[in-house]
Amino acid sequence: MSKWKCDACGTVHRRNPSKCRSCGHTVLSPYHGDGEAGERDWVRVGLAVLAALVLASVVVVALVVL
Repeated sequence: MSKWKCDACGTVHRRNPSKCRSCGHTVLSPYHGDGEAGERDWVRVGLAVLAALVLASVVVVALVVL
């Protein structure tokens, strides 16, 4: 999906609007991201692994207590 970035204020839009919703500027350029999406994906994977480890340890402790 193509995104559009306002040349004046930098607001990123999902579609190509006739004017920027933030500043009203009418010149927008195609936007392909700044490389942070990959970094956010790794953070999400790390949090999922941490949650799985916590869940597994809770299950182990529950089985030991029984």
